[in-house]
Amino acid sequence: MSFLARITLAVLAISSMSGCSMIYKTTGWFAYDYTEEYAIPYTMKSSDPEMACGMTTAMAPTLMSFSELTFPPDRAAVTMYMMSGSCAEEKAHEEALTYVRAFKSQNIAEAKDARIREKRAFAVAASRQYMAYQHMVAEFGEPGDECPDLSESEEVYWVLGSIAGMQSVMSDLRSQSSVNVPKDIAMKAVRGLQCVDNVRWWGLPQALQAGIWVMMPDTAPKGTDPWQEMANASRIATASGVRMAHAIEVVIADGSGNTEQLRDAIRRHAASLKTTSSNPDYRMMDIMASRQITAVSDRLWTEATGARTPTGGLGTFWDDVQPKANTLDIDDLLED
Repeated sequence: MSFLARITLAVLAISSMSGCSMIYKTTGWFAYDYTEEYAIPYTMKSSDPEMACGMTTAMAPTLMSFSELTFPPDRAAVTMYMMSGSCAEEKAHEEALTYVRAFKSQNIAEAKDARIREKRAFAVAASRQYMAYQHMVAEFGEPGDECPDLSESEEVYWVLGSIAGMQSVMSDLRSQSSVNVPKDIAMKAVRGLQCVDNVRWWGLPQALQAGIWVMMPDTAPKGTDPWQEMANASRIATASGVRMAHAIEVVIADGSGNTEQLRDAIRRHAASLKTTSSNPDYRMMDIMASRQITAVSDRLWTEATGARTPTGGLGTFWDDVQPKANTLDIDDLLED
C-alpha cells in the first residue's frame, strides 16, 4: 500500500472516531436534558414506587456513563441516587421484619442472617444517599454558614440533596458504619435547609431543625418545645400534600423512645391521608414518606403480634380499645 493510501486511511479513521465522539457527546447532552425536563418530573408525579425504583436504578449508571464524554449530570444524579437509596432502604426494612419474626420464633440462625442482610441493605442505601449528597455539593457547594444563590428550579435539588445527606448518615449508622459517611453531614444538611422557604418546601426545614432540638435539647432556644415545633411542621406538610415532615417526626419519635408521640404521629399521618391528597407534582415523595412511616408501624405490629400492619390499619394499634358493637336484646323482640 502506498504512503498516500495509508495517510488517506488514517485520516478517514480519525475522522470516523471524531464523528462518533461527537455523536456520543450530543447523545449525552440530549440524555441530560431529557432526564431533567421529562424523566425526573414524570417519576416525581408517578404513584408506583416499584416502577420508580426500577427506572432510577437503571438510568443512574447509564446517564452517569456519559460523564466520561461531557460533564457529570449532578442535578439529575441527586434525584436518581436519592430515589435508588430509598429503594435499598425499603429492602432493609423487610429484612428487619424477617429478623423480628425469626427472633420471636427462636430461629436464631435465620434471625442472625436477617440482621446481616438488613445491615447490608442499609449500607447500599447509605452509599447511594451519600452519592446524592455529593452530587448536590458538586453542583451548589457544601451547606454551611452561607446560602447559595438558588433559582426556584434549583431549590428542589438542594432540598433533595440535603435530605439525602441526612438519610445517608442514618442509614450508615444502621449498617454499623460500613460506608463511613461523615457524621457532620447531618448538621450541615439542617443548616442548608434553612436557606429555603419553610412553607414552600413542605415544612421540612422546621421539622429537621426540631429533630435536632429533640436529639440535643441543649441546642433548643429557651422556651421552645421541639415536639410542638415538629407537630407544626407536620401540619404544614399535610397542607402541602408532601408529608416528608411526618416521616421525620415518626423517625425521631421512634429513635427517642417516645412511644406516645410516635403513636400520635402515626395516627395523625393516617388521618391526613384520608383528608388531603398528594401534591400531584411531588406525588412520589409523598408516597415514599408514607412507606417510611408504614415501615415503622409494621415493625411495631410485628414485634407485638408477629405480623405487620393489617391492610387498611395504618394509624391503628393492636391494643386499641375496640368500640362495643351494638347488640340486639332478644327480650325486646318478645315484648308486646
